[in-house]
Amino acid sequence: MTFRPAPLRAAVVLAVVFIAVRVIYRVLFNGAGLGAPLLLDLPPLRLPAPYAHVVLLGPVSAPGVWAAVVSALPIAATILTFGLLNAWVDVARGFVHLARRGPLQGIARMLVVAWSALPALADAVTSVRLAFRLRGERFGPRALVPILERTLEHAGRVAAALELRGFGSRGSSVSVDDDGGPLQVRDAKFRIGDTELGVADFQPRPGTVSVMTGPTGSGKSTILRGIAGLLSHVDGGGVAGTVRVGGLDRVSTPPRETARVVGVVLQNPRAAFATTRVRDEIALALDLRGVSAADSKARVQEVADRIGVSALLDRTISTLSAGEATLVAIAAVVVEQPALLLVDEPLADLDTTARARVIAVLHALARDAGVCVIVAEHRAEALAPIADSWWTIRGGALVPGAAPAATPALEAPPVVLPDPAAVTVLAAENLAVHRDGKPLAQDASLTLRRGEVVALVGPNGAGKSSVLVALALSNVKGGRGKADGGTINFGLGDGGRVALVPDASDDLFTRDTVAGELKAAERRLARRKNAAPLPAGYAAQHLARLRGNAGMPIGHEHPRDLSAGERRILAIALQTMDRPQVLLIDEPTRGLDPAARSAVAAALRAAAGDGAAVLIATHDHSFAHGLGAQILPMRDGVAPAVELAPAESEAAVTAITAQPFNAPRFRDRLPDVPARKTSHRLRMPRPVELAVLAGANLLALGAFCWPLLAAALPTDAAAALPYAALAIAPVAAVAVVVLLDGSVRSAHTVALLGVLAAVGSAVRVASTGVGGVEAVFILLVLAGRAFGARFGLLLGAATIALSSALWGGIGPWTPFQVFACAWVGAGAGLLPKKVRGKAELWMLCGYGVVASYLFGLLTNLWFWPFAVGAGTGISYVPGAPLGTNLSSFLLYSLLTSTAGWDTLRAVTTVVGIIVVGRAILAALRRVKPVSGGIAKKRAQGVHAPEPSTNGTPHQFTS
Repeated sequence: MTFRPAPLRAAVVLAVVFIAVRVIYRVLFNGAGLGAPLLLDLPPLRLPAPYAHVVLLGPVSAPGVWAAVVSALPIAATILTFGLLNAWVDVARGFVHLARRGPLQGIARMLVVAWSALPALADAVTSVRLAFRLRGERFGPRALVPILERTLEHAGRVAAALELRGFGSRGSSVSVDDDGGPLQVRDAKFRIGDTELGVADFQPRPGTVSVMTGPTGSGKSTILRGIAGLLSHVDGGGVAGTVRVGGLDRVSTPPRETARVVGVVLQNPRAAFATTRVRDEIALALDLRGVSAADSKARVQEVADRIGVSALLDRTISTLSAGEATLVAIAAVVVEQPALLLVDEPLADLDTTARARVIAVLHALARDAGVCVIVAEHRAEALAPIADSWWTIRGGALVPGAAPAATPALEAPPVVLPDPAAVTVLAAENLAVHRDGKPLAQDASLTLRRGEVVALVGPNGAGKSSVLVALALSNVKGGRGKADGGTINFGLGDGGRVALVPDASDDLFTRDTVAGELKAAERRLARRKNAAPLPAGYAAQHLARLRGNAGMPIGHEHPRDLSAGERRILAIALQTMDRPQVLLIDEPTRGLDPAARSAVAAALRAAAGDGAAVLIATHDHSFAHGLGAQILPMRDGVAPAVELAPAESEAAVTAITAQPFNAPRFRDRLPDVPARKTSHRLRMPRPVELAVLAGANLLALGAFCWPLLAAALPTDAAAALPYAALAIAPVAAVAVVVLLDGSVRSAHTVALLGVLAAVGSAVRVASTGVGGVEAVFILLVLAGRAFGARFGLLLGAATIALSSALWGGIGPWTPFQVFACAWVGAGAGLLPKKVRGKAELWMLCGYGVVASYLFGLLTNLWFWPFAVGAGTGISYVPGAPLGTNLSSFLLYSLLTSTAGWDTLRAVTTVVGIIVVGRAILAALRRVKPVSGGIAKKRAQGVHAPEPSTNGTPHQFTS
């Protein structure tokens, strides 16, 4: 148990504010004139009917003020008590324990996913903020679009990971030993959208490593996802023919039922982690199967020792390097000792040492543990020493292939040393960059000349990306990432600028079509000072010149639906639209096959041919040499000031990236870990469930309205009603949660609810203290509209639960907030379905206004008697007529909320829906189920994107 002072500090502030507000109410309404001495003699002012019982102001005395303070102490003490509890109780760990056992495993797992998504969300905000600065745009409401796109991609990966680890498994499917080996694929067809891939005969044996190669978009990931079961059970695709995994028919057996037979490591494993700690991530499959905590802990330690990640067990996921994340992902999928291991692009973005460690682990799993390992990889030559068979995709079919000799060299001029007479456009000396006190780069020096290509190379964490960001932001005001030491001099006399294509280049896309991105770029150019008129179609022509013979759509396709190489070229085109003098690109070849690498190389040469100095940060040494780049090796943030000759640079790169490590060993199979008996979720017939759900919500509504209902009850019952309401609200909330837990039984619903709850919580916490200017209603309204009333109800409730846990604000008020926000999301899902286009946005705006005011009225109503206390003109009076109490409440709400906070909330919601509603609805609806699979029609013979390229093809249901 760890003490967190922040919740207690927040509780102290809230308690003090509550006492001050109670005193203000007492002074404003009827005064506080009890005895002497008299502090103020304010003239009383009686309001006209229907508020004739209300008197404003009056005498204020010291005993009267003290009496107001004393009357507020019980509630202030309650606030402090819950603040202390929130400070001591680790709510996040509580989510983890609930997810392991009990009747609320679905919703608890969703909250675990939401909590784990918060660091990824913070990274997304930082990355998108940087992208907006690089585009020269203000970070405003439109930034919600790329942030949401990233979170939805994260949801897709997490959903796949949960499904593959066994979430929702009934435990009924058992591997059958039919002597066919771990995998049998015969006369099979794998289909996704318009793409169909054939596999005639693919039956790798245990203890072997099979490597699958092919160009980007050819279908490597599609085949792996078909074997894993994601293609037919998650992505909306189809599988035909014979596909058996561990003796189980793949078509009829979903991935969750083969979690112990096949382990899968998807692309970008860090984005698929569903917990916050390494230990919890490795134990996830065991927890989902119901293994006891003691057995799970022992197994995690054994697997971590064998993989070589035991030192990382107590680390948080967000602190892992790319290589460490890949090893943790492998450990997490082999903890159940599967017979088959599928690994998609494990070497992407890894330095030499990290690649060697991953390859050694894969080799040991096959050699020592007898696992059948299948790897899809672009950089396949590094796997040559361990591969037993090679396969490639040719003509839409998987066929036997051959080991690649080496990555094909790019056609480039010979590497030459820079011409000292060339015009220098940028010179940096002794550059230093720090973040949160940690040095990211130091003593980094380099010189860039017009038309020259320079490459920064080095291991992960060397500081390459930090140097690029510091150079790009050197002439931008404010912001993180700027250099805080050294000097940067520019030779940009002709008004050029420094442009950066970041590693997360997709964050540069804020429109929902390629054509929209190009038009937006033209508008930004036209708004520049002294900008010359642009010829018609300038942006499209610029993109066409950069893409060369690559061929890519430039119409109404969504930018994130392009292949990896196409998205990279589009990002380069957007950032070079104004012909910058310096072009910086971070990891230009990440995840690209040789053809896509050649296309990106051609685009970079075209930029250099226009006179730009090009600086890239890369692990791909052959790409850098093929460009004819000058090489600057980096390590620990240090870069030499003088470029090295080719031979010297190769030796330096090898020296700084090669580090020794201990090879893993899997000499014996670990014993199977038994699962305890799992608790069954509550199941009711649909009509009964709806009736109970409606009853619980009506009971909650009654708890909100207790001050008005008291007039209809006997005196004794009315006196107990406030305490009954405080007890009824949490009971009703628990009843609703238990009933809806059955709705959260698919991995896709868990992941989507989790990441959207994380977004809503972050927005709500960020909006604290800014009155009604809060954007959480925008998300609730749009998500409820896109996914339906049940999803909206769950999202509203989860957002409050997570945000309350995040800032330590859980208390008696939480159930009321849960219901109020849940009803906002559910109401949006009940609006007419057939309304579309601008009419839909105007309908949602109207609903947002109504919801904002009703939310304020309901949350004020139940708390009004506690907030004001007794003895004022607007106090709740037990036994008074309904009209008297109602008029007092309406005046209280008007003065404290309706005219201020609620109006601002309504305006914020309307503006947000108008500005980003169309784009966010489109993004949300792109992850909904599509009948018959996902059809992405592509022009000019370009392949449909692989399902795991960017996460968007993953499907969700609620």
